[in-house]
Amino acid sequence: MQLRNTRVLITGASRGLGRSIAEVMARRGAQVALVARDGAALDVLAKELGGKAYPTDLMDPEAVEALLDRVEADGPVDVLINNAGVDRVGRFHEASAQEVRELLQVNLNAPMELCRQVMPRLLARGRGHIVNVSSMGAISTGPGVTLYGASKAGLSHFTAGIRSELRGKPVGTTLVQIGEVKTDMIDHIREFGPARRTIERSLRWGMLPPEALEPEVVAAAIADAVERNRKHVILPKRIAAMANFTEFPRRVSELMLTGIDQDTD
Repeated sequence: MQLRNTRVLITGASRGLGRSIAEVMARRGAQVALVARDGAALDVLAKELGGKAYPTDLMDPEAVEALLDRVEADGPVDVLINNAGVDRVGRFHEASAQEVRELLQVNLNAPMELCRQVMPRLLARGRGHIVNVSSMGAISTGPGVTLYGASKAGLSHFTAGIRSELRGKPVGTTLVQIGEVKTDMIDHIREFGPARRTIERSLRWGMLPPEALEPEVVAAAIADAVERNRKHVILPKRIAAMANFTEFPRRVSELMLTGIDQDTD
């Protein structure tokens, strides 16, 4: 679907990749609905882009449940981009129960809840697109990012599930699987020694490019995927083989489900 004259809801929009996504969407003619905790930063960006800010703490389940109604009070959402994410770097057994709950709430529960809310609205309107931003951590995990990787693996598998449910319907999905992006998050991950050494070895083995991805490049690829109804964005290209290998069983399941009536109980 063309982005011009659409309304795009972007979570985690105040900085990093989310900010770049908002900028690219606005340049392509979309009205952006910006979501993040930092209300002041959102207000500044909303004024720059001609969008609207909806400060929300995605760690609060009640706030997430009320979010889509707040946003759609100002107009229907055509594209949902679940970009917000947090990391908890370190040994899993040293994480507190609260840290586990909070990370899963932001990285997995909130995207699922927003999809649950938006899907029937998009279907009723006969158009729309959902983008879920996952990670290479969903494909290959390592020390220090066990919890983060598990949350992103869940998001990837969830996206495959809703893609199957939406098959043949006028609502598209895109799963974004990306390696290192030049953001604060990757700097934080590198502060943990075992994670940094894992990344360094991946670089030596050629599994990752020497330079992290520019947020603007990823944002443009996401916009292209929405406009061209692509199911996947995989960056950098050198992780494509691993990503496709991981995705293969899901593709087989999709083929198996061909022709099955999903609309009759």
